[in-house]
Amino acid sequence: MGIDFGSSGLSAALLDRASGQLYPIYWEAKHSEAAQAGSCEPGASFRIPSIAVLEETANSGRGQKMIFVKSVGCRELAWSAGEFLLENFKLPLKVGIPKKQEAAGIYEPLLQWSQDRAVSIALPLQALRALLASLNPSLQAQKPREISGSAMPANFEEGLSVPNLICRAAGLAPSLLEEALADLQGVIVGTPTGWSDAYRFNLREAILGAGLVGDSSQIFVVEDAIATLLATVTPVENVNLAPSEAIESMRNDRQSASPLALNASSFSGGTLILNAGATTVELALVELPENLQDLTYADFTCQSFDFAGNAFDQDIICQLLTKNETWGMSIDLPRPGHPDLSSRYQLQQRLQSSDLGWQLLAAARHLKVILQHQESFVLEIGDRRWDVKRRDLESLILVPFMQQLNRELNRLLSRVGMSPVGINQAICSGGMGSWPAIARWLRQKLPNAIVVQDRELEVDRDFSITHNSAFNSAFNSALTSTNFNFKIGRVACGLASLPLYPQILDVSRQQYSDFFMVWELMQVLGKETLSFEAIVQLLQRQGVNTRNCEPRIMGILEGNLPTGLLPTEEDFMLLAQESRQDLDWQAILAAPLFFQDIDRGYRLNIEHASIVREYLGKLASSSQQKLLEPLTIAWDVGRV
Repeated sequence: MGIDFGSSGLSAALLDRASGQLYPIYWEAKHSEAAQAGSCEPGASFRIPSIAVLEETANSGRGQKMIFVKSVGCRELAWSAGEFLLENFKLPLKVGIPKKQEAAGIYEPLLQWSQDRAVSIALPLQALRALLASLNPSLQAQKPREISGSAMPANFEEGLSVPNLICRAAGLAPSLLEEALADLQGVIVGTPTGWSDAYRFNLREAILGAGLVGDSSQIFVVEDAIATLLATVTPVENVNLAPSEAIESMRNDRQSASPLALNASSFSGGTLILNAGATTVELALVELPENLQDLTYADFTCQSFDFAGNAFDQDIICQLLTKNETWGMSIDLPRPGHPDLSSRYQLQQRLQSSDLGWQLLAAARHLKVILQHQESFVLEIGDRRWDVKRRDLESLILVPFMQQLNRELNRLLSRVGMSPVGINQAICSGGMGSWPAIARWLRQKLPNAIVVQDRELEVDRDFSITHNSAFNSAFNSALTSTNFNFKIGRVACGLASLPLYPQILDVSRQQYSDFFMVWELMQVLGKETLSFEAIVQLLQRQGVNTRNCEPRIMGILEGNLPTGLLPTEEDFMLLAQESRQDLDWQAILAAPLFFQDIDRGYRLNIEHASIVREYLGKLASSSQQKLLEPLTIAWDVGRV
C-alpha cells in the first residue's frame, strides 16, 4: 500500500505486485454518523483532509485532562465544549521522537500550537494514527476502549476509533479489499527530502499503531519527488470502479478527467520533477534510461524548498489582508516568497490563537485559487471587507515566490551539472504544481522540455469556506468547481508502485537510521584515536554495510548529530518555552560526542557518550519499534 500523507490531505493506493495492478483507495462517510454529527458530506473521496477533531475531558482518577481523537478526515460543523481541531500536524512530526516524562505522566516535547495552547508531540502522532486507522477495516466495528496500544501516551485514551469513515478500493469488491488489507505485506510512505529520521520513525510508529502491518521492516520511505515520477510512468489501467451510488456520482462528475499517467516509453533523458504541496516544494533531477528497470536511487538528485502553499497563504494575509498588522510578533514578519521558518512558525501560532486568524487562513487558501480564475474578489469577514486584486497577488506574492523557486532550480542544476536545454520533460504535481504560472515559468526556463502538469485543484468540499457563516456567500459560487476529492492520488499511486522498481529504494537509509549509526559508533569507538578507515572496518565487523553510508558516518564523527535527535534551530520555534529548555538536550549540547585529534582520526568522549546512550534509551523505551537495531529489507512480497 502506498500512503501519501500531506499537510492538507491523505490519499492511498494498493498494488498487486504479481499483476502490477493499482487500486486507488477512496473513502465514504458512514451516512448515519454523518447525519448525526453533520461532519461529513455523504459521498466518496480519493483524498481526505489531514485533520482530526479532538475531545478533551477531565479524569479525576489521574488528576489530569484526557484527550482522544473523536473523528478524522472531515470538519465538524459545530464543536462541543472541550473539542478542538488539529490540522497541519505533519510538520511537528519531524521535530523529534516522543519521550515519556515519568513524573508528569506525559510525553515530551510540548508543541506551542497557539498562544494559549501547548500540546504534547504525541498528539499529532495520535491524530495520524487515527487517520491511518481509517484504512484498517478490522477497527471499524470496535469501540474506542477495546483497542489498546502499548506505546499510547498515558494522558490519552487507549481507544482508537474512526466511525465516520469507511475505505473502499476502486476495482476491488469490499470483501477482496478486506482480504488484501488483512494481509498487507508492506506500506510505502513519502517524505520531503532532508527531513529527519525522527519523521520517518514517527511515520512508522503511527502505521504500526493503526495496525496496517505488524513490523517496522514492512514500512518503506521514499522521497515525494521520486514517487511523483513513479506515478507518471506507472499507469492505473482498467480501473473498473466498484458499484456504488457515490462512485457513480464521481464518474459522472469526472467524465473529462485526464489520465493519471503518460506512456513511460515517451520519457527519456533529462527530467525535472516538481512536487509543490502545502509545506515544501520538492525538486528532483534525473537522467532517465531507456529501460526504467535500470533506474536506481543514485540517479536522482533531490532538493527541498521550505516554501509552499501554507507559506503562500501567510503572505496573502500579511501582504493583502492585514498589511499593517504585526500580530504581536517578537521577530520580523516573514518576507514574501522566502522560507523564514522561525518567523512563519511564530506567525502561524498567532493566527491559530483567534477566530479571526483561523478565518483569514481559510480565506487565503481559497483566494489563491479564486484569483487564478478572476481579476478580483470581494471578501467579507464579519464587518471587515477587502477588494482583493489578482494583480496585487501576482506582484506582491507570486513574483517573489517564483524568483526564489528559480534560484532553487538554478542551484539544483548547478549541483547536477545539467543545462536547462538538456531537460526533455518537467513533471509537476501537488496543489501549487498545477498552477498555470508554474507551467509558463518552466516553458520559458526549459525551452526543450515538455511540461506535464497534474491538473489537481487545491480546494475540496471538506475545506469549504462556506461551512463558516462569517464568510460572505460569494464563496459558494466561486468554489463550486474547485474540488479535488474525485482526483486519484497521484503520489500515493507512485508510492504503491515502488515494488515494481525496487532498485529505486534508498537501501542504506532504509536499513540504518541515523540513530542506529550514532549508537553503533559509540559501540566501536573508545578512548583510543582511530582513523576513519579503521572505524569503517570495525563497523563492517559488526555487520554494518558501510558502502553507501560513509558520508553519514563522517558527518556524525565531525559533530553533526542527526536532526531529530535534537531539534534544528528553526524547529525550536515550534516548541513550548519549557520544552526549549529540555535538560536532556542541554546535556547533549554541552560537549562533543567525538573528538578529532588528527586529520580523519577520531575518539569517543566516554563520559558524554553515557548521556547520549541514556537519552537514546529513553526514546527506545517509549516506542513500538526497535530504534537501535537495523531494519531488514524484504522485497519478496506478493502484495504491497
